Amino acid sequence: MLSQSSKWMKPLSLDFLKTHCTSLQRTKQAHTLLLRTHLFFHSLFASKLIAFLASTAAAHNLRYAREIFAQVPSPDTYICNTMIRGFSKSPTPSESLSVYNYMVQFGVPVDHFTYPFVLTACARSGEVRLGRRFHCEVVRNGFDSDLFVVNALVQFYGSCGCFGDACQVFDESPVRDVVTWNVMINAYIEKGLSREAFGLGEMMKLDNVQPDNVTMIGLVSACTQLGDLKRGKLLHAYSIALSLDKNLSLGNAILDMYCKCGAMESAGEMFSRMRERDVLSWTSMLIGLTNSGYFQETLDLFRRMQFENIQPDEITLVSVLAACAQTGASDQGKYVHLLIDRCKIKRDVVLETALVDMYAKCGNIDLALQVFDKMRVRNVFTWNAMIGGLAMHGHGENAISLFDSMKNDKIIPDDVTFIALLCACSHAGLVGKGFEMFSAMKEIFHIKLRMEHYGCMVDLLCRAGLVNDALNFIESMPIKANSVLWATLLRASRMGGHFELAERVGRKVIELEPYSCGRYVMLSNVYAGSRQWENASKIRKLMKTKGVVKTPGCSWMELNGTIHQFCAGDRSHLQMEEIYAMIEEMSQRVNLDGSHVSGVAHVLFDIDEEEKECSVLLHSERLAVAFGLISTSIGSPIRIAKNLRVCNDCHSFLKVVSCLYGREIIARDRSRFHHFRNGSCSCNDFW
Repeated sequence: MLSQSSKWMKPLSLDFLKTHCTSLQRTKQAHTLLLRTHLFFHSLFASKLIAFLASTAAAHNLRYAREIFAQVPSPDTYICNTMIRGFSKSPTPSESLSVYNYMVQFGVPVDHFTYPFVLTACARSGEVRLGRRFHCEVVRNGFDSDLFVVNALVQFYGSCGCFGDACQVFDESPVRDVVTWNVMINAYIEKGLSREAFGLGEMMKLDNVQPDNVTMIGLVSACTQLGDLKRGKLLHAYSIALSLDKNLSLGNAILDMYCKCGAMESAGEMFSRMRERDVLSWTSMLIGLTNSGYFQETLDLFRRMQFENIQPDEITLVSVLAACAQTGASDQGKYVHLLIDRCKIKRDVVLETALVDMYAKCGNIDLALQVFDKMRVRNVFTWNAMIGGLAMHGHGENAISLFDSMKNDKIIPDDVTFIALLCACSHAGLVGKGFEMFSAMKEIFHIKLRMEHYGCMVDLLCRAGLVNDALNFIESMPIKANSVLWATLLRASRMGGHFELAERVGRKVIELEPYSCGRYVMLSNVYAGSRQWENASKIRKLMKTKGVVKTPGCSWMELNGTIHQFCAGDRSHLQMEEIYAMIEEMSQRVNLDGSHVSGVAHVLFDIDEEEKECSVLLHSERLAVAFGLISTSIGSPIRIAKNLRVCNDCHSFLKVVSCLYGREIIARDRSRFHHFRNGSCSCNDFW
């Protein structure tokens, strides 16, 4: 056997072990070499092997570390502490306590490093009583003035929810450093006492302890919890003054604070100034943009993220899919789906639910069902997304059938489930089934009724033309109806020719929501429909007097990953000449066909019929469809989204266009999807 003094062996050093032990396999090689050279039984060499294995906290490494530990004849305090530290960070922290018991049993001295490690193990194991026992030992052995031990005690009590004990240790401790303050500040924040945490931060400065990155991260996160943008900005400025703003973790915390407080301009500036960004930085920015309604900006930033080769995670992609869903960006949504499979991104229930929701809202209900059917795990949000998707597409019977499957799967429905179900009944004209669902919600599932549920019932009755029943329903509600319910009744009254009721309800709606442009437009259309131009003009003047501006109708269409936006009467698009030429062609072909009569009765202005037809002709959905006809291959479907409800005239017009051009036109408006195909619509003219 070779010895350390053999001429065939180079002298081994601790530095050699430090550089050589970089993997389990290489550590085993070093172990073999130490055994062959008799150096293994030197505690310093054995401790280096154990130190590497314990530092990773991987289960297989710790098993091998335990085997080495068992071979050491008389492990010293350092080796035992190393083992305790490794197990305290592992999935089996209770193993640390076994090593501690070994120390006590065989008389291995404990020191000020031993207790912090066992306290960490107690916190992770939930062993509060045992942790208190170690606290007593700390006092008995005279370590209660050791800074490292004090910090560990505060951390232990804070992590275990023993806030009062953490405060007591902190208040009674004769020694504190920045770590002590940080642990206590975070304990306050975890307790939900964010405002008190700010007070502690002020005390810290009075104690002449300068905050570090961890301090600032804690205080900024408290601002995030409270939505305190003003204080968050002050902390950002303070971190710059302390030259801490270059730290990536702190930068991410500040960025997250701006995003969650809705200060997207400040968030954008922060993001641009960051010298280093990781996936968390990008994800925070993407989520902030999506939550603030900047959906196109979300997709643009995601493209930039891809260009810079930043690997997204499942949280990143959930926000991107939400933006795709809101803008109807079907192609980009499909790209994200491919990216998930190609990059082997973890497919949890949240991400797969986002895929279902995206496909449903982008008009691909069949693909939504495919993803849904392949999911191994589904929660109530998944079922709600699928039921809601079917409802939007007018598949009322399928939505109700899926609800039966949901119950068979032992998933308890919530209030959102019933909003989707009642919408499904409304869009499919299933009045009786809707009332059955409404009763089951109260009597079987004991779900508290919200205004949205009452709104769905009013919508159900109104779409079925049961205007008087809808009025009686509103007047018998146990809660006061809001403007949305009355506006639903107003629309139905106008469409059904109930002029007196429509006028009365229209004025009530304006009283309830005096600054909503849609309410004025609806009442103005009531007067226009009965050719009372003077009254219609008065409503328009009232709008101007109150400074209410009409929301312009806008439609979107995705082409090759780019979202094209069109507004009513818009001439800003680069291909507007070709679009207007196609509008003219569509109009001529539709007029020649004779299936469509321009429904210009409800155009607001007192102008002649030809001018009214021209006004309706330039509605945003027609511009989007015209763009689709000139930009996509013959026979391919055209998908558009609109921010307002499709008007009667455009609905009739697009039905004829779908037949004449042999195209399926899938239009998502504010309330549902319309699949125009071969001269008819999936809504059966019931929307």
